[in-house]
Amino acid sequence: MGRDPKIDERVLELLRYLPGVLAAELLPEALRFELRNLATPAAAENRGLDAVLSRQCVVCLFKGRSFRAPPEPSLLMVDDRGTVLGRELTGPQDRPAPSEHRTVYLGRDFVLVRGLRPSGHVRFVLPPVRFPELEGMASVCRVVSASPDPPQDERLRRHFGVTGGKDVASILVGYDLGEPGPGEAIDE
Repeated sequence: MGRDPKIDERVLELLRYLPGVLAAELLPEALRFELRNLATPAAAENRGLDAVLSRQCVVCLFKGRSFRAPPEPSLLMVDDRGTVLGRELTGPQDRPAPSEHRTVYLGRDFVLVRGLRPSGHVRFVLPPVRFPELEGMASVCRVVSASPDPPQDERLRRHFGVTGGKDVASILVGYDLGEPGPGEAIDE
């Protein structure tokens, strides 16, 4: 299924009216290529961005502080086997119980799992994150979102003319057109 301007417009309309969204625009194809070249893998492996950019359609949205928390961790610490050694906390409901003795905080919003022995190198990974607001929309499937690396975020701000300092951040949301298959994973 090729691009459908009607579906793109429905997606943009929905995104623009979400609380905390300041702007939402389709990402031009040339900018996709440029963003791939601006990746900074030394900081963290941005698997989420790779997943978003592999979708048929990509929207860049800019959010303020009032935008909702991610539905799942957007930062993980993993070893070479893929074992999750630590994760970002997404909100108060996500915090381990005070009696949980197998967790250690690394800062305010990141928790390590004690007792796990890493295998090989340990690194931070930005995984693909679900974007529930578009899930279930007719003719939209394999929805995924990601946070760009700082150089990518800066490039997006320049391209779309967005200012706002640290109170504004970009998110890329990718989706394919068609109907989702049963049990389809977001990071395919």
